[in-house]
Amino acid sequence: MKIVARKLANQWEARAFDQKAPASPIRFGPTSDDAILAVKSDLDRDALKERSERREDGFPTVELVKKAFARIRPSDGQLAMLAAHLNAPGYVLTATELASAAGKNGYEYANLQYGRLARDLAEELEFTPSESYSASGQPIWTYTLATGVSDDGPVEPSDEYVEWRWKLRPQLVDALTDLGIR
Repeated sequence: MKIVARKLANQWEARAFDQKAPASPIRFGPTSDDAILAVKSDLDRDALKERSERREDGFPTVELVKKAFARIRPSDGQLAMLAAHLNAPGYVLTATELASAAGKNGYEYANLQYGRLARDLAEELEFTPSESYSASGQPIWTYTLATGVSDDGPVEPSDEYVEWRWKLRPQLVDALTDLGIR
């Protein structure tokens, strides 16, 4: 995020930009500092509102997920996995099935690419999943996109390998559908 200020005839105007896209309304002030402070105040208010609308686990709203996807630009393989996940019965797939959707063999591809996509999305959303590997304590980034499920319901992560089944988060289902990913 970058705030740009410029002098007009008898006042200053300022606006925030996210890359090249406007991210705030234009604010005016007698000095550049005043105009910039007005923009910062708008951004702080918006951030506070956004945080209050998050789920109990801190996961953002569908609208924020859509905006984040526009900024992270998933690869073709990542988009293929997302589309397959979105179209799977009950929105549930294994890592092997996700990799297959991208034309790859083995769960390792999905673990790497889906995990990379999930981390990019998490960083853009300022979200850190609470689930982590017990040995390293590192977050399991894929929990940004999906939750682990078994036939009996949700499951907790472990360091032991099993053919993990991932259920796409409801916010992702809605965001991807709205974005036309199929």
